[in-house]
Amino acid sequence: MKGCGDIVPLLGPLRDGALAGDDRGWVEDHLRGCASCRDRLAFLSAQGQALREALVARAARVDLSGFADRVLARAGQDRASAAERTPVWAREMWWFHGRAIGAVTGVALAACAALAVVFSPAQTEEVLLADNSLQIEAVDFGTREGAVLQLPGQTTVIWMSDDREAQQ
Repeated sequence: MKGCGDIVPLLGPLRDGALAGDDRGWVEDHLRGCASCRDRLAFLSAQGQALREALVARAARVDLSGFADRVLARAGQDRASAAERTPVWAREMWWFHGRAIGAVTGVALAACAALAVVFSPAQTEEVLLADNSLQIEAVDFGTREGAVLQLPGQTTVIWMSDDREAQQ
């Protein structure tokens, strides 16, 4: 059988009806044989009743008439201006939605870059060929034929053909 030290912490839950059924049986068995624990349970009950009576008496003395109107009037007086609310709103939005905002921003930037590439004016062959400084020279690279194209701005393009290897 368990001692009083094991029973005392279970007296409050027993009184409140919150003690599990398997524990309730051995606690009640102990209470039948222990006058000290019965007295402690009676003290807990009397203390709870005294607290209830004190709270009921105190609540009866409180005047709550017009309480809601006073609260609403005070809330209207303490309202912050838009300039004071905006930084708080921005911090809260960034705190809760920062990752989503960052992801959406990244996707938007990638879409803008893709649109810039798709709709940017392309240099056509006509523009390159219209320049008089183009130089094209046919070159025999030994096993391959090819050409060297010298573009303006010191850009060189070397083209090699695989046709000669296919013929041999």
